Amino acid sequence: MIGLEAISAHNGWAMAITGSIIVMCGLSALAFIISQLHKVIGLFEKKKKEASPFAQPSTDIDILNDLPVTALLYQPLTAELGDSFPLAELYRIFERESLPHPHLTINALREADYLQSSGDGLFSWKKD
Repeated sequence: MIGLEAISAHNGWAMAITGSIIVMCGLSALAFIISQLHKVIGLFEKKKKEASPFAQPSTDIDILNDLPVTALLYQPLTAELGDSFPLAELYRIFERESLPHPHLTINALREADYLQSSGDGLFSWKKD
């Protein structure tokens, strides 16, 4: 026996159909898993952020237009860094506390001379 007779005699058609169904079910399951993967990853990446008193300035304070108040509110955040600190550390603190526009805020504070250079890439708050 050769050809189609051999396939029919040894259940070849049933095996081919069964194999095709298994492959299609596997691919369908894989497509479904991939389409829902973002939800599963979201569960693992969900981080509870503690509410920071500095996270959202009150609505009457515009952080870039009212720099004296901004400097007064943000200055206590750097107490852990000491008198002089690198701007990268200040940026990390602002990011950690979810403060709005950390780069723009630091730049505005520098331009308004609230953050003054101490030399060697370190900065300190303006002394009143």
